[in-house]
Amino acid sequence: MADIKVHAPLDHRSQEASERLQLALEAGAIVGTWVWDIPGDRFTADERFARTFGLCPRQCQEGLPLKVVTGSIHPDDVIRVEAAIGEAIARGGAYRCEYRVLSASGTYRWIEANSHAEMDANGVPRRFPGILLDIETRRVAEAERDKIAALLRTFAEAVPGVVYAKDRHGRMLVANHGTTQLIGKPQDFYLGKTDLDYLDDKAQAQVVMETDRRIMESGVAEQIEENVSHSDGSPATWLSVKTPLLNEHGEVIGLIGSSIDVTARKEAELAVKELNQTLEERIRAAVQDREEAERAMHHSQKMEAVGQLTGGIAHDFNNLLAGISGSLELVQIRMAQGRLADVDKYITVAQGAVTRAASLTHRLLAFSRRQTLSPSPTDVNALVRGMEELVTRSVGPEIRLRISTASDLWPALIDPAQLENALLNLCINARDALLDCGEIHIHTSNLVHDGSADLDYHLMPGGYLNICVSDNGSGMSPKTAAKAIEPFFTTKPAGTGTGLGLSMVYGFARQSGGDLHIKSEEGAGTTICLYLPRYEGEVATEITHTAHSVILPGNGETVLVVDDEPSVRMLVAELLSGLGYHVIEAADGVTGLQLLQSETRIDVLVSDIGLPGGMNGREMAGIARKSLRGLPVLFITGYAESAVMEKAHLEPRTLVLTKPFVLDALSSRVATLVKLSKMRSTRQ
Repeated sequence: MADIKVHAPLDHRSQEASERLQLALEAGAIVGTWVWDIPGDRFTADERFARTFGLCPRQCQEGLPLKVVTGSIHPDDVIRVEAAIGEAIARGGAYRCEYRVLSASGTYRWIEANSHAEMDANGVPRRFPGILLDIETRRVAEAERDKIAALLRTFAEAVPGVVYAKDRHGRMLVANHGTTQLIGKPQDFYLGKTDLDYLDDKAQAQVVMETDRRIMESGVAEQIEENVSHSDGSPATWLSVKTPLLNEHGEVIGLIGSSIDVTARKEAELAVKELNQTLEERIRAAVQDREEAERAMHHSQKMEAVGQLTGGIAHDFNNLLAGISGSLELVQIRMAQGRLADVDKYITVAQGAVTRAASLTHRLLAFSRRQTLSPSPTDVNALVRGMEELVTRSVGPEIRLRISTASDLWPALIDPAQLENALLNLCINARDALLDCGEIHIHTSNLVHDGSADLDYHLMPGGYLNICVSDNGSGMSPKTAAKAIEPFFTTKPAGTGTGLGLSMVYGFARQSGGDLHIKSEEGAGTTICLYLPRYEGEVATEITHTAHSVILPGNGETVLVVDDEPSVRMLVAELLSGLGYHVIEAADGVTGLQLLQSETRIDVLVSDIGLPGGMNGREMAGIARKSLRGLPVLFITGYAESAVMEKAHLEPRTLVLTKPFVLDALSSRVATLVKLSKMRSTRQ
């Protein structure tokens, strides 16, 4: 190629092209030469050029139009190449362009074209000679480099904290977003520069660079803490891991580093040191905050439950009050019309509504575990067998009742009447799940609970009676079973159930010191078990039932009636006065105590427990009994705390009547207490 000549003075670009040409000649990288006669548009080239462009060598030697030659250039590169040629021709001088050409093998390869536009004396372009250089290997290497660089940038950006790479002189090569945030300047500003160049704090920059230099010189990675300043000037502590960057020969060519902000951790460590000085006080405050949060959460849950409860109560009581109110209005209308024959019917309707209302309140008290219980040692097996006929009649002849009782069943200290009510409720629920056919199984057994975690019961360790009612009916889903004991929850059609039966049974079990457990599966039936505490003493084998009360007259005995509700006080006074008792009334505990401590003889005290004025009925009776020893007392109440009622049961000559009550029950209890009062007078 020594015959290649340049026919114009060399400018700066020409000088560069000449140097590249010389290097190419020395490396043997030239893959073609050409000369383009610009005015005649005749492009001649050697055989290597023809092979590179996939053209016919003979045609290339004879000459081709430029358009034919450029037809081998990659479509994506043609416009760029033609623009570069046009620019070189317009100004004259050096031309250099990299593009892809289609070779004879059918593949595109990267080449570099170098040329020089020669002008005549008038500045008109005449010739365009040049050479081709094979740069495929270089471009592949550059593409791989760019791919690796892009991958490195992607990796660096994906890593949290600060990630970067520096060269041997400390110049920043690659950095992620975290590094940009720390420096507080864009990458264009700090890439290719050292810490001294881009950090405002030169002392800090000097320390960082000395650390980097030490690590690169030693060739050993280090983990260090560095005190730096954020871009806003705030101090921070960074934990950095710096590792020497090696080339393929194991030579140190730079440094790779990653850093995380441990300012918060360092502050936490300092806080821990301070915390040790006042640990008990801080723990106490944390526990108090947690308890307050739990109380707030429990209160929120309780209010939600109360909302559901009050909604159900309001619905049921509105229905009952409508029956009572309507019946009373019809009584008034018929009496005004003189049609007294219809009055009894409406009175019966009103009394029935009152009875259902009383049942509803009793169930609510049972669920809330605030009903008045009369626990006594009970033979549960005898009680269950005694209920067989009642249960059979209640569930119907289509349902088979099977009873299995443990021969060694322990006795229980419970209210037998409430247990009967609970078992009857469970059997009726089982009947409803059987859809008019199937089997109900009542079975009893003993259970020793040792407090192990595998029993998910609210039971203290000890002995318990296990009373289960099982059916082979439709069963319940886990969601339904979880809500079954909630008040007013029912799966029965509207108007066929209150949704209080199972909640009442649960409340009775919990108030008695036991628990209730539901095991059910859809399509496989349901088993509901009551766990009641064992009684260690002896118990009678027969179950006795209380006879119906009978209205008994009085004989002028003095009865003090204390109740803050005027309507209740009036009804009690009217009844007792009509039976021949002398009645004195009081509206609060203070007034009642004054009458009890006066010279007036009081034979029987009838009092509500919940009274206004700071003194409840039990407190009033307790103070009065200090001077009136053995004073008979009848408590009438619609609501009572368990502790209050337990103390009331412990007092001798004390009876309890739960509101609402039938009048014969009131008269019967007063008559019983009058007898006790006369016995007291006889002894005195």
